[in-house]
Amino acid sequence: MFKKIFGRDKSSAPARSLDHPRKLNKGDAIKIGFDEHPEISDAELFVQKVTGLDLSAQSGYERRVFHLGQTKDNRPLLMWIQDEGMGEQLAFAYGADQPHVEAMIHVDQFAELFTPDRDYLVKVKSHKQARLDNPWLAKSYVQDQAQEVYWLDKDPNDTETTAAMSNDENVCDYFRLTSKDRTAAIEAFVFEGGRTDVYFVKYLPLYKIEELMPAA
Repeated sequence: MFKKIFGRDKSSAPARSLDHPRKLNKGDAIKIGFDEHPEISDAELFVQKVTGLDLSAQSGYERRVFHLGQTKDNRPLLMWIQDEGMGEQLAFAYGADQPHVEAMIHVDQFAELFTPDRDYLVKVKSHKQARLDNPWLAKSYVQDQAQEVYWLDKDPNDTETTAAMSNDENVCDYFRLTSKDRTAAIEAFVFEGGRTDVYFVKYLPLYKIEELMPAA
């Protein structure tokens, strides 16, 4: 699936095996081939931090989140491995502030996510002009998740399983809206105090990876 993987020093073998993106650690790099998304196309991206997301509060941290620095317009860029029964995919996401969200989608529809006691699934459409300029966007999205989750501000692989909540965990409300073809999503996290983090997500096949490079 992947090209033969080499370390930075071509004269010696890598310090460890890195044959799957799930094995990425801080300091490792991932190279993506040419792609319609300019933020990741033909880019060598370094893992600057790894955090975790517990989506079920039952089976531990299902998502290791790789923080890949900033895009050219200073938006946080994240990646994780998505597997919801249809095979593994790369999930890339960039963070969006309120003005950017308003420019991309109908924010009045999006705001319905946070309506107390609603009994319907939220549907959100993107702006037509925004879609022409932004390949991350789908035409429309439908809510498919809404629950309480836990963010872990450290690598789950470095955390011992315990019933007690650690100082590195933050509980928040999580919402996801997904496109009909399941190639794109919008995720929103609402933390205590009202801070809301929004990410535009695109799912890509693993073969987009050209190279995985262990840290020197």
